[in-house]
Amino acid sequence: MLTTLILLFGILQSASSYEFESTELYSGTGGAEMWTCNQGIQKLTFDFVSQTPKKIYYDKFCAYPPATGSLLLCAQYLLEGQDETFMKKIIEKTVDTCRRYSSYHYDEDYFWNQLHNATSNHVAFDDIKNHTAPLYVNMMPNKTLVDPIYIGYTNYYRNIDSGTWFSVGFCAFFLLLLLLGAIHNFMRLIFLKGFNNLKIVKQFQSKVLFSTLLPGGKFSDIYEWKFLSILIPNMVQFLVDVMIFIIQMVFYCKDYKQNEGYFFGTSTYVWQRAVADRTGIMSFGKIPLLILFAGRNNFLLWVTGWSYSTFLHFHKIVAYWMALDALIHSVAWTCIESGRYVRNLKQTYFACGVAATVICFVMIGATLYPLRRFYYEYFLTLHIIFAIAFIIMCWYHCNILGWMEWLVAACAVWFFDRLVRVIRCAAFGWRTATVTVVGDEMFKVEVPKPIWWFHKPGTYCYVYFAGWIFWENHPFTTVLEDNNICAYIKVKKGVTYRIWNKLNANGGSMQWKVNFEGPYGGEMAPAIRKYNDVLLIAGGSGVPGILEHAAQAKTGKLVWVAQHLSQIHVYGSLLLKLSIDVEIFVTRDHGEAKSCTIHDLLSDSESSSEDDKKVAEMQGQVTVHFERPNMFEVIDSYITDNQGDNVAIVACGPPRMMDDLRHVISAKVTSWKKSVDFFDEFQIW
Repeated sequence: MLTTLILLFGILQSASSYEFESTELYSGTGGAEMWTCNQGIQKLTFDFVSQTPKKIYYDKFCAYPPATGSLLLCAQYLLEGQDETFMKKIIEKTVDTCRRYSSYHYDEDYFWNQLHNATSNHVAFDDIKNHTAPLYVNMMPNKTLVDPIYIGYTNYYRNIDSGTWFSVGFCAFFLLLLLLGAIHNFMRLIFLKGFNNLKIVKQFQSKVLFSTLLPGGKFSDIYEWKFLSILIPNMVQFLVDVMIFIIQMVFYCKDYKQNEGYFFGTSTYVWQRAVADRTGIMSFGKIPLLILFAGRNNFLLWVTGWSYSTFLHFHKIVAYWMALDALIHSVAWTCIESGRYVRNLKQTYFACGVAATVICFVMIGATLYPLRRFYYEYFLTLHIIFAIAFIIMCWYHCNILGWMEWLVAACAVWFFDRLVRVIRCAAFGWRTATVTVVGDEMFKVEVPKPIWWFHKPGTYCYVYFAGWIFWENHPFTTVLEDNNICAYIKVKKGVTYRIWNKLNANGGSMQWKVNFEGPYGGEMAPAIRKYNDVLLIAGGSGVPGILEHAAQAKTGKLVWVAQHLSQIHVYGSLLLKLSIDVEIFVTRDHGEAKSCTIHDLLSDSESSSEDDKKVAEMQGQVTVHFERPNMFEVIDSYITDNQGDNVAIVACGPPRMMDDLRHVISAKVTSWKKSVDFFDEFQIW
């Protein structure tokens, strides 16, 4: 993380001191007129010898008065009676071009003088008997030659500008989307009680907001076959993805006007060049977005209330479209440069462009869900390395071409995210944590809470464990217990498995240096508190966060799905804080259903007298069932029988359970005669 921060700082530092080509809108700048007329006078022979032979192409119209006058006379013809404001742009463009590429650097007065002289002293093209003889006078170039070239240049510049405008439009689409998300989040926060009870809102919740893409399909869970496993979006994400597809198709298919005018070749060449330019710029325009959406310190998480998983989905979608833009751009240029490809690879900008495209698709291939799922640590490290290499290759591809603002913006966003992460880690520091075995393949990490730590239900952190690979970090839900930050961690592969083995070797308890990067999350907590009643559903690793929500609820019910009754005792200290009823479904143990107090439920576990006192004050009752829950009945009966006029459903649990909840809520929300909202705390990393 620190290495990435230093590299990004170096790039931004270079950007501040290095003069690179910026984005420029070419239409209406005088460029089309100047270059068209330059083509016209290049067909003429002037009695001029440059002091620098390599710059003769530019020196002729920059320094030889008849050539300069002829060029400006041609530009005046193309303007067709427009005022001098546009002619001023043409002269400014000519001055800038001569300053960049010519041996002669005259100011604007020189060019105005040549224009005025040429206006009153020139000859027509048709009046010249021998066009191969050297010219000593101002002359209007061949209009028959100039007109189609002007059309070609005009279309060329408009197409380049379209790439910039389409990139802005793509960002504007997401800005609109984020604005709608912010409005929805604001409505949740201020809680207009009648809003969710409107018929149109309930239909939207049922068909779009809560629904999976396929009826009875999966969103949190994966579709898995023998050699393939994938995650698919929910209905909201899918509709956004479709809109992005439509936007991209419109941008791709917008008329290129390759059959109008003339631009250095056949209509096929013009079309290939137009496609290459447009898609290349569109690709650059997506880079800031995909980096913003991947950042942990994305302020839009707070503004919209969307989960980090949602932003990661859009990160991937934007990355896929950026990769397709880059592929089309690269293929088009490969066709254009056919026969010169190997020679062009000797040029830095060309070679770096090829490398950037290759790196891009290597990254895309490495993001396949099975690879992320089973080799996440390696995936994340390689992803960051490739991302840095991609940015560097893009930088050297376009630092002499333009559109560098997109890269500077992307680096700035990435730098800010990494900087805040470093600050968070530095503020927390490496602290000694108590690590203890608390259940079957589950351990608890407990560390004193810093004074500045701001905690809400649903908070999660990225936990670093000291060791040889200390930079590895993984997200875990955290809870507060006796002024300590605690993370309940299920053992999987990688670092958690190594710690588990170490724990068993040390008798189930040990001290370990850790660093908690956070706090993150908790955006939903303020909105949930606005509801008069709350139905909380927990299972698997999602239990701790839901228990903290339950501790803040004054009215409501907690439904807990566990495989074994012993798992309940793991969270005994959190259960003691509850004042609402709890219904527990144990799916793998056998027994008879029973009702009891929390004290009775935890009586087999170690409980201090202080705990007993707290339990005695609890009003909530516990019902234990030794069966799988029928979520349809559990949710529908609670919502229907509840006397309140608004209910928040808050859930976090195994993927399959979360999908079942979505199916139930989507199917029944239109029939419930009260305001209902669903808060999904499940994160898909």
